[in-house]
Amino acid sequence: MKKASTLLEHFPRDGNALYMVYELYTFDNLLRLLLQNGFDHEECLQFVLFNCSLSALVFQERIHNERYRELLGKDAMPADLAACKARLIYDLMGPR
Repeated sequence: MKKASTLLEHFPRDGNALYMVYELYTFDNLLRLLLQNGFDHEECLQFVLFNCSLSALVFQERIHNERYRELLGKDAMPADLAACKARLIYDLMGPR
């Protein structure tokens, strides 16, 4: 099992060093990567709650509604590609 910090080293972070997870696509990719690397769904949820800056949409649609439990590690894309896409989406969202 890889450490999450190594696995997600290229994911965008905010000024508080939290991973920026503001939309569903990034959330799904991040969770799938964790699942693929030996985390179970509850460990993934704990990691996200302690280490990520979340939008209300992500919290409601994936966490509150427990849809995160439907995600599978086998659907994960490579970590560097997932991080690149997360950065692109964040940059397209506009100025901070």
